Amino acid sequence: MQIDERAVGDVIVLDLRGKFTAGDGDAIIKDTIQRLASRGVCNIILNFADVSYMDSVGLSTIIRARLTLCQHEGELKLLHLPRRVADLLALTRLTVVFETFDDESAAVRSFKRSVT
Repeated sequence: MQIDERAVGDVIVLDLRGKFTAGDGDAIIKDTIQRLASRGVCNIILNFADVSYMDSVGLSTIIRARLTLCQHEGELKLLHLPRRVADLLALTRLTVVFETFDDESAAVRSFKRSVT
């Protein structure tokens, strides 16, 4: 897995590419989230537009990432979920935990709403 990091205002968008599986993404996501949170960057969007596959390890990684950001008073939102990932979130009832978006600007604006 590869990650490109970019800022959109006060929000960091992590563009993910490749497979999000054990050994292929879990460690890099965990390290990136922890690095950003330790710098005080706690409003993050994971962009799944170029993720070809995610397994249960990927799912547990995004849950841990959300918990890490919550401990730093931040939020994690998900963007452009592939159908399989969206179905996995629905099956595990995590759709009540994660805000998901199909539009990046709407995802970025949602942070401003939750702060006010």
